[in-house]
Amino acid sequence: MHDIRAFIEWLSYHPTSDEIARSFVMEHMAPFGACCARIGRLHPNDSLEFLGEYGFDAGKAKQIFPSEVWRSWDDDEALIALGKSAGAWNAKGNLLMIQLRERGAVHGYLVLRFSDPVASQDAVEEIARSYAVALSLYLSLLYQKIAQASHSLVERGDTGSEQLSQRQISILRGMVEGKTNHELANELGFSVSTVRHETMRIYQALAVSDRKEAAKKALSLALI
Repeated sequence: MHDIRAFIEWLSYHPTSDEIARSFVMEHMAPFGACCARIGRLHPNDSLEFLGEYGFDAGKAKQIFPSEVWRSWDDDEALIALGKSAGAWNAKGNLLMIQLRERGAVHGYLVLRFSDPVASQDAVEEIARSYAVALSLYLSLLYQKIAQASHSLVERGDTGSEQLSQRQISILRGMVEGKTNHELANELGFSVSTVRHETMRIYQALAVSDRKEAAKKALSLALI
């Protein structure tokens, strides 16, 4: 219980998602052999964003995956999230996936991987769920503030999103899907230079500086 209180107090200092993931591996779940941790968030359009991670080789942190992409995965995490695996553990017993909830609805996941199969799964899961409750509340409050700020921007027209043309929306959708300028040019029938020019105009309209920020804002503002 003391560790949970210390964790909640630490969250008040607003650590990054990567730092939170690292704390699970290095501190809170270390006694049980945790070697990897990942925090994911579901957006209203069912896209999945990996907010932070520690120890995983995939390097999916800070990326956003559209619904049709992550739902097509066949790894342990996707199988558990989609209810295709019995319970919160994978078949090997070395990966635990806890739902993060907001107002009763699932809004993300805490994934913990262990060096070896866990013998006392029920006890470890109960401890992880206690941490997940605190993490859920923290993320809920954090993203509530972000959503309110985004809503205010839209009301004031500060994002410039209403100025986006249909061509720019198509390019923005491609950014969300992770397509390159060459792929977008071939798909939409534009030259690469045109795609680059429109991309810069999208950045200006959304007040962002790169493709990742543009994709993230497009999803948060439901432009796609």
